[in-house]
Amino acid sequence: MHVIGVIPARGGSKGLPGKNIKLIAGKPMIQWSIEAALASETLERVIVSTDGPDIAAVARAAGAEVIERPADISGDTAAIEDSLRHVVRTLESQGQAIDVMVLMQANVPIRKPGFIDQAVRKLENSDFTSVVSACEVKQRPEWMKKVQDGCLSPYMECTSYRRQELPDLYVIDGAVEAIRRDVLMETEGKSGVHIYFGDRMGYCVQEALYSMDVDSIDDFHIVDPVLARLNRLD
Repeated sequence: MHVIGVIPARGGSKGLPGKNIKLIAGKPMIQWSIEAALASETLERVIVSTDGPDIAAVARAAGAEVIERPADISGDTAAIEDSLRHVVRTLESQGQAIDVMVLMQANVPIRKPGFIDQAVRKLENSDFTSVVSACEVKQRPEWMKKVQDGCLSPYMECTSYRRQELPDLYVIDGAVEAIRRDVLMETEGKSGVHIYFGDRMGYCVQEALYSMDVDSIDDFHIVDPVLARLNRLD
């Protein structure tokens, strides 16, 4: 099975400009994802898809290949799956066989060693259309509120305040998302949240520690010491 790793990284970020190459625990943030991908046993190639020359330079220095992303799929409203399809078409035009694409989001810099391979092998030995990393939800949507007529009101009906009586819920965290190539390409043009994962989504649960994403300067201040400590323990 031919498995390719892809790390999408747009140059423009309104929330935190330059976040993908901002230093965190002593390295550009994207480098943490690249190093985890390069350490994998199942990925044949590690590709960074970007429209940013600075990101491309950092990615190459860290050992990844770079595919330049066209402007029409690089804006704020561009879907991340379009960058994956662009990588597929680019590599296949060069003769690369692809069975599975593994998406690793650059703003999730902490990955447990071996976790990429765990997700890929679970997909390989199953009839899942994809296998994604997820962590258990602690903040229950059943207890959340929405604003209605200037007041907080229940977001949804719920009669239980006991967590044990509620079903387990998980959120896809973006650390590792292994997708069958045919599913990715066949869902192009279809609308729906996470539709490109297909209709049989497998999962690998991980601790919230490994699901921390970085989208703001506050996130950097939280994740930086955690990542530095984990790096010292490795």
